Amino acid sequence: MTEKEIKPVKTKLLIVDDNSNNRAAISYWLDEENYEILHAVDGVSALKIIEAFVPDIILLDYHLPGIDGIEVCQKIRANKKLPFIPIIMTTTYAPEASIMALEQGADEFIVMPIMPTELKSRLKAMIRLKKTVSESADLIRQNKKLQELDKIKSNFVSKVSHELKTPLQSVLGYTDILLEGLQGDLNYQQKLMIKQIREGGEQLLNLITQLLDFDNIEKGEFSITTEVFSVENIFNYLAQVMNPVALKKNVKLNFILEDKNTEIESDRTIVQRILLNLISNSIKFSSDNSKILISAKETEEDMIELKVIDEGIGISKSNIAYIFDKFWQEDDSITRTYGGLGIGLALVKKLVTILGGRISVESKPNKGSIFKVILPKEFKSYLSTNVEELENVS
Repeated sequence: MTEKEIKPVKTKLLIVDDNSNNRAAISYWLDEENYEILHAVDGVSALKIIEAFVPDIILLDYHLPGIDGIEVCQKIRANKKLPFIPIIMTTTYAPEASIMALEQGADEFIVMPIMPTELKSRLKAMIRLKKTVSESADLIRQNKKLQELDKIKSNFVSKVSHELKTPLQSVLGYTDILLEGLQGDLNYQQKLMIKQIREGGEQLLNLITQLLDFDNIEKGEFSITTEVFSVENIFNYLAQVMNPVALKKNVKLNFILEDKNTEIESDRTIVQRILLNLISNSIKFSSDNSKILISAKETEEDMIELKVIDEGIGISKSNIAYIFDKFWQEDDSITRTYGGLGIGLALVKKLVTILGGRISVESKPNKGSIFKVILPKEFKSYLSTNVEELENVS
C-alpha cells in the first residue's frame, strides 16, 4: 500500500478587475502555478468575496466602477477581523496612483501591461511578505500570552509569599522562646531539633523575602536610602554574618580591601544584600575545604569594583547567559543536588541596576566562578528611574 501523495495547499488569489481580458490573461498565466483564483468585477463584490473566503493575496485594479481601488484598499485595511492580506494595486496609466495606493495600504504597485514572469515574481514576493507578517503576528501573540502568564505567576507568588511570611515569623519567634528556655529546659536532642527547625525556617524566610523584594522592584515600589559608608565596615559585617555559614562546609572566606579608607555613597542595605547573596551563592556551590575571595577596589572612573571568586562547580558557557533570569537554575530537576528557587542572582542583578551599576560573571565548569560588580562611588538618583531600560542598556 503506497502512501497518498500530499498536495500543497493552494494560495488563494483574488483578481479584482472590471476588464475581463485582464482577468483572463492573468488566470491563463497562472494556470500551472499553485493558485486558487477568485474573480471580482467591482469593489462591492470584491469586499463580499474577501469577507467570505479571505484570500491570501489580492490583485486590485485602481480604476473600478462604483467604489474605486483606493476605497476598497482602505476598507480592507480598516477591517480588524481580517488577517494581513498583501494587496497589489494595478493600473494601465495613472502617474499619481502609485503614491496614493501605497499610502492607503497597498503593498505593491504594478503598471499594466506586465510580463508574466515579472507578475509571478511579484506574487511570490507577496507570499513571502505574508508569511513573514503572519509569523511575526504569531510571535507577538505568543509573547503576549507569556507576559500574561508571567504576570499571573508573579501575582500568585507575591500573594502566597505575603501569606507565608507572617506565620513563618511566628514560628521562628517560638523557636527562640524554646531555645532560651522560657518554657522550660530542653534536653540536647530537643535543642538540636529546634535549631534545625529554625535554620530551615530562616532559609524559607530568606526565599520569601527575596520573592517579595523582586516583586516590589518590578512594581517600582522599592525605596533607596543613601549614605556615605566605608567598604571596610561592609566587609566586617559580611565576615560576622557569613563566616558561621561558611564554616559548616569548611569553606574559608578571605576579604581583601586594597584601601581601608575606601568609601561609597549608596544604599548600605542594598550593597550588603548584593554581596550576601553572591557569597551565599558561592558557599552553596563550593566544595568542602575550598576558599572564597571577596575583594574591593576603586577604579579610575570613580567606581568601586567588587569581586566574589569561588572554587565551586562553575557554570557551563551555554548557561552563563541565563543565570540572571528569574527562576532559572542550571539543574531544575526535582532530584537536583542544590536547593533554591533560582531567584537570588536575578534579584542581585535588579539591585545592582537600581544602584546604577552592572554585574558580570566569568566561569568554567569545575573551575569556579568570578562575579564582578561595578558600582558608582556616588549614587545618582536618576539612574533608578526605569530598571527595565537600565538592564537593557547594560
